[in-house]
Amino acid sequence: MRGAALLGGVAAAVGVSAVAFHPVAGVGIVLGIAIVAWALSSALNATLAFIIVLVLRPADHFPVLAAMQPAKVVGVIAILSWLISKLFKGDMKLPSVPQGKWMVALTVGIMLSATFSTNPRASWELFFDVFIKMLVMFGLVVFLVNTKQQAAKFQLSLALCTVALALLAIHLRSSGLATIEGNRAGLVGLLGDPNDLALVLVMYVPLFAELVVSARGLQRLVSVIFLTILVFGIFATVSRGGALALMAALTVTWYDRGPLSMRLLLVPAIGALVVGMLLLAGVNERTSGVIEGGELDASAQGRLDMWQSGVRMTVRHPLFGVGFGEFPDNFLAYSRDPVVWEPRDAHNSFIKAAAETGVVGFVPFMALVLLTFRVGRRIRKLDSPEDSPTERAVRRSVFPSMVGFCVAAFFLSQCWSWFMFIQFAQAAAIDGLWKPAPEALEPDQEPNFGIMRA
Repeated sequence: MRGAALLGGVAAAVGVSAVAFHPVAGVGIVLGIAIVAWALSSALNATLAFIIVLVLRPADHFPVLAAMQPAKVVGVIAILSWLISKLFKGDMKLPSVPQGKWMVALTVGIMLSATFSTNPRASWELFFDVFIKMLVMFGLVVFLVNTKQQAAKFQLSLALCTVALALLAIHLRSSGLATIEGNRAGLVGLLGDPNDLALVLVMYVPLFAELVVSARGLQRLVSVIFLTILVFGIFATVSRGGALALMAALTVTWYDRGPLSMRLLLVPAIGALVVGMLLLAGVNERTSGVIEGGELDASAQGRLDMWQSGVRMTVRHPLFGVGFGEFPDNFLAYSRDPVVWEPRDAHNSFIKAAAETGVVGFVPFMALVLLTFRVGRRIRKLDSPEDSPTERAVRRSVFPSMVGFCVAAFFLSQCWSWFMFIQFAQAAAIDGLWKPAPEALEPDQEPNFGIMRA
């Protein structure tokens, strides 16, 4: 009865909207209402909606939405939903995770870097406009993802977003609209750079690769299709860094399966496949070109210039860096005869973090990176037979996803991106869900907790 009533209500809403506006507009209005209702149905759904908006960037694709600031609006809804749920449950206890103290340390480090920045005003604006949202996202994910089922829902929702982005990249390439550097697919806004788009698509390749192995029937078939879409989307960007990241992610995903002889052949086989597909994608047709015969192309030489400039910034400003977000504006001041005489970003996430925030930011940032690797490696090795195929894929994909992401991030300026902090947040949330259960105590045995009795 409830389903019939809901369908009747939706039908009525569509009819009224079609009469009042336009049939297509009516469907859009009802769809929008349905999405809002879904987001408001739980704090976790509101948080997912917030992250989905951050990933898909609707305001970048449809500038008319920019004035509405959808990310901020949905973010406020997510925070309010969480607070209301905590109040109704009477549970004001906050979870404690090792990553939490390092996020606090990173926040303090970035604030110090902004204070002593070469352009404090710009650094503080970036802090409030970008970093605060990532801090909120991190906290909400850690607070709200409390079960394996919720972790799977979180991962699959974001993975489907990347499939949508990959389909758009494939469409641009197949329709001849991929014209960046001649033949590369890029979107708009945050994902306007094809390399950044490739990095995002690599993030969830391990999840679908694991599902191809662990799932059965229709779920396996769908996983194969989604994995194929992501791979073709990566090659539509013609990103060499993305291709290296894909090779690393797939190698780590499948390396511990099968006999040793097959595993020894895995790396060269995946490498040959990736190189072949990259050549078919047209990497030789990129217009970044060669400087002179036998020398590095402009793209590679430019990265070396940026890295050298970043090292000089770090040496000259070891404690607080040149300022949060201020690498591009300081690039020329620390460069020596670069290929391109214009402000450029670091194109290396780790050099960028060190150059912009110095020791106070780089140390907690690397602590979060290493903790994410440690969590991923630990839960990947666990024996958890009660896991569903999706939960098993989520558990085993965290480590290879981080490997692929960091390989790509070594060539990109992604240390302060949503995607890096999504990795941090999901590892922090998942860590406690797959901890080995303590051994049962004997009926007459009391826990000692390592304290010697007098």
